[in-house]
Amino acid sequence: MKKRIQKTSAFSLLLLAMLFVSAPANAQNTANFWEAYGQEVVVWGILTLEVIMLIVVITMYVVVKVIAKRVMQTQQTSATESIGQKANEDSFVQRIMKRLTDAVPVDREEEIMTDHAYDGIVELDNNLPPWWKAMFYLTIVFGLAYLLHFHVFDTGDLQNEEYEKQMAMAKAEVDAYLATSANNIDESNVTFVEDEGRIANGQTLFVQKCAPCHGQAGEGGVGPNLADSYWIHGGSVNDIFKTIKYGVPAKGMIPWNSQLSPSEMQDISSFIITLEGSNPPNPKEPQGELYERDKMAMK
Repeated sequence: MKKRIQKTSAFSLLLLAMLFVSAPANAQNTANFWEAYGQEVVVWGILTLEVIMLIVVITMYVVVKVIAKRVMQTQQTSATESIGQKANEDSFVQRIMKRLTDAVPVDREEEIMTDHAYDGIVELDNNLPPWWKAMFYLTIVFGLAYLLHFHVFDTGDLQNEEYEKQMAMAKAEVDAYLATSANNIDESNVTFVEDEGRIANGQTLFVQKCAPCHGQAGEGGVGPNLADSYWIHGGSVNDIFKTIKYGVPAKGMIPWNSQLSPSEMQDISSFIITLEGSNPPNPKEPQGELYERDKMAMK
C-alpha cells in the first residue's frame, strides 16, 4: 500500500514538473495566436491554467498523504507506540537526523524491503530525504520565477544584454574621464599651442631636457638641428610629439613618456616649431627631408 502511494505521489510531482517545463513550448507554438489576440492574454491564460492544475495536484497529493497516514496508523498502532517511546529516549542529535533523513530504523527494515534481490542483497524502498525534496521544490519555484522574469515579462536582462550594457557603461565612464583629463593627448590628436605661457613652459623644459643634445637655441649638437626646415623623423607637431614620446633608441635618444606628461610634451613640441627659421649661431648642417610647414595652421 505504501509503495503504491509513493508511486502516485511521484507521478503527481512528475506531472507538475512537466507542466512548468511545457509553458514556454506552448507559448512558442501559439505565436500566430499572439499576433491576433495579444501575447499577454495567452500567457496569462496559460499561467492561470497552470495555477489551477497546480492546486489540483497539490490537493491530490495532500489527500493521498492523509489517507496513507491513516492507513499506516491503523495497521501499525502498536509499532507506532513503541517507536514513539523509543523516540523519547533518543538524543536531540538523533531526532534531528531522523527528521533530516526520514530513514527507517534498522530493526524495521523488513517493512520496506522490496522483492528485488541481488546476490542475497535486498533492495530497500526508503523515502527521499526531506531536505532533498525541499531543495527540489525550491528549484521548481526558482525555475518558474526565472521563466517569468526573463522570458515572459522581459523584466530582466539575459547575459548577452547585461554584458553589452555593462560594456556601454564602462565606455561611457572612460570617455567621461578622458574628456575631463588634462592629459588626454597623444600623437594622433596633439595640436600646436599658441598660449605664450605654455610656449614659455616648453622652452624651459627644452633647456632642461633637450638642450644637452640639440643646443640651447636648437642649433644642434649630438642631435640634429631643430631650427631649420629639415626633419629626419617628420616635422609636423604630431611627428615631433611622437619622437619625443617614444624617442629614437637606435640613435641614442631616450623616450620621454615616463618623465614628461602628455601636456608637457605638447608644450615642448610647440616650442620646437617656433624655433624654425630662427637662425641660431653655429647651426648644424641640415639633416633629413625638407618639411614645408603651413604657417597659418602651424602644423
